[in-house]
Amino acid sequence: TRQEETGLLFTLDETPAQLREIARGFGWDVAALEAQQRVLLSYTSPVELSPDRFFHQILSQIEALGARRVVLDSLTTMALGLSSDQRLRVLAYALAKYCRAAAVTLLMAMEVPELLGTSQLTGHGISSIADNVILMRYVEVGGQLERAISVLKARGVAHAKELRRLSITTRGLEVGDPFTDLRGVLTGIPIPMQVNPARP
Repeated sequence: TRQEETGLLFTLDETPAQLREIARGFGWDVAALEAQQRVLLSYTSPVELSPDRFFHQILSQIEALGARRVVLDSLTTMALGLSSDQRLRVLAYALAKYCRAAAVTLLMAMEVPELLGTSQLTGHGISSIADNVILMRYVEVGGQLERAISVLKARGVAHAKELRRLSITTRGLEVGDPFTDLRGVLTGIPIPMQVNPARP
């Protein structure tokens, strides 16, 4: 929204009222952006999900609003309303292809089942459809949970490969320093790097 671009959030999890309340907790006035028609929150219950109707609803709202940024939250919940993983892949592929052709940035969220530990990152075979894959997860550091972020895939672009600290603040997402003093961060339970003492 800082670049005066319109955005759409299709949610299958929280209702618009819940999202406004969550945003208010961070000091973000989503209702004001909605009033300016710069953001549209669109909720569909996963138990009432009709895949084809939902897909066409997404396309028609993108066109009606002229949205340049679209978020689908989440593929994990959408999978609950579909008959198979193949159906999910087909819908995700069609949506990604449409958005790419229309020069619309599409962000699709998907949960990984493990809070800590090794995760299966392919997510119903969706990762092959995406141009970029970003992993956000919790790691245990000094007996506390910290958020971490890493870029797993950026098609056609050289990218940093380290895991970095992540904070969600009133200013938005803030990416911090890498976990350079720890190894095993991806497992969720990192351990300190061993430093060999200097020999005399």
